[in-house]
Amino acid sequence: MIRIGAYIGEVIKRDINQDYKWYEYDSVYHFSSTLDGVHRGIKTETVLYSKKKDIVILPLSVVAQFLEGNSKHTNFLEYAEEIIKQNS
Repeated sequence: MIRIGAYIGEVIKRDINQDYKWYEYDSVYHFSSTLDGVHRGIKTETVLYSKKKDIVILPLSVVAQFLEGNSKHTNFLEYAEEIIKQNS
């Protein structure tokens, strides 16, 4: 799950081509209010975060939800394309 999420995150990060970097969930949680009310998907959550835009992308949580059958996305490609479109 972590490898799939990291791969999807890297695809998104490369295609958006902005200042997104990987951070531990807790680091962003204490630095930014964008995670207020956002449930941590997995214990060792890592997120893509843009300091300039104060935007968080949670590909690992999306993969965890998908594998548990709780995803609003039908597949990972749809998710990646949606996130790239929203953030480009």
